[in-house]
Amino acid sequence: MKSAEANPSKRIDVAYNVTTTELNKLCAAEGAMVFFTAKHSHSYISHACTINIIKKCFPDSSTTKNITCDKTKAREIACNVLAPSLTRNVQMVPIVVQFFSKAGVKHGILEFIEQMHESADDLFANIKYVLEANELKLNQLVSLGSDNTNVNVGNHHSVFALFEKLLPGLIKGTCYCRVLHNSVKHGNEHLLFDIEAALLKIYSHFCRSSVHSQELTNYFDFI
Repeated sequence: MKSAEANPSKRIDVAYNVTTTELNKLCAAEGAMVFFTAKHSHSYISHACTINIIKKCFPDSSTTKNITCDKTKAREIACNVLAPSLTRNVQMVPIVVQFFSKAGVKHGILEFIEQMHESADDLFANIKYVLEANELKLNQLVSLGSDNTNVNVGNHHSVFALFEKLLPGLIKGTCYCRVLHNSVKHGNEHLLFDIEAALLKIYSHFCRSSVHSQELTNYFDFI
């Protein structure tokens, strides 16, 4: 304790004689890199590229020199080392933008955010923050699209309703996949034949012949 008080700038592991082996340092470095790769939704290919760049930038570091964390190893660390200890549910919300530019219509993912609470107020606050943090002007927002849930596009208290208070002329963009699903669901009630019997006949046609199954597989690959 006296030595620690005499030199407060010492690291805590040095002050208390905690031995850290090179192997522990290496494991900690690889684990930390994989953790932040997963946290920021980067790919394992991007992770492997980052590791190679770090090794070239810091050739004098013994820990960096010995890091061997490619795509396969990074996935094993993420799935078998980090994942078992991360038991809480994490809701991720992608913010996607589409806009006009001189080169035409552009679109892409602006940011992934962690959304713990799925209330309309929390979603509205986070989406508004992301737009403003990326210096996008709210008064130039034309349309807001999302999944067709009450929280997102309900008439009274929803994400769209809160944005509409700020921007009265905002256009509601609904989810085409959900519209298609609902159309098929309700249209099925008016079909003049038994859809379940038709599906069973189709399955019977393909499951009894390997040639038919292969043709179906090739068609799926083509699509």
